[in-house]
Amino acid sequence: MTTDGTPVSPDLIARASAFADDITSRVQRVVRTEKHLSALLMPGRNGGRVMVGIVEGDDFGTFPLYIDNKHRLDLLIKFNCCMDSSGRHLATDASWLHVTPKGEKAPLFRYEYVREFQPGVPCAHLHMHGHRDEFAFVMQDGPSGRPKARKRRHEVPRLAKFHFPLGGHRFRPCVEDVLQAVVEEFSVDTVEGWRSAVGEGREEWRKLQLLAAVRDAPGVAARALEDLQYKVVPPDSAPADNQSRMRAY
Repeated sequence: MTTDGTPVSPDLIARASAFADDITSRVQRVVRTEKHLSALLMPGRNGGRVMVGIVEGDDFGTFPLYIDNKHRLDLLIKFNCCMDSSGRHLATDASWLHVTPKGEKAPLFRYEYVREFQPGVPCAHLHMHGHRDEFAFVMQDGPSGRPKARKRRHEVPRLAKFHFPLGGHRFRPCVEDVLQAVVEEFSVDTVEGWRSAVGEGREEWRKLQLLAAVRDAPGVAARALEDLQYKVVPPDSAPADNQSRMRAY
């Protein structure tokens, strides 16, 4: 059970633990680190939630990133996991991928994902924590009737408040995208074979997301297979395409 007494599916715990091991392996194949992700029970509804992250005391830690053998950046990787609506597959309820200079609180940038709909917020999005006057001006000067404009009326607009959409539920970036970015752009130290590891990890991620996308739109998937001369036999009660997933911001 979670700390509030909510029952947690043993299958969820096992799958989240395996997922934590998988992400740890993928990180360690790219950058040198001995830290690892763990699965931690959290309060929640619908069978509870399991948080995957680097557990350090009462908080979540980060992977150190080295440049010329000096600890220069920290990478936060954290996932809130649950079972999907069918109860058959592990799903990400929310995720956080933050890159922060060592010793600083504000990240350089952060990728985030929220599964549940939030008005005006893309489910997968990027925040930049640099500051550009042009962005700030436009964000402050929006139409007065817009909810976000009203919310920001009495605060200084910052670029970090802007949500850059990143592919929705199924086509959002993966851990390897962030790892390759910090290696290519910041010259973060790597381990031997890192480039192949990035490609393999990204391929596995996209296969998983493709399977999930097919479950979202089985009718579209069937048409694509038929175009490739596959024989597709629909079940007696074929599920409808999940338009809300495909249309999600």
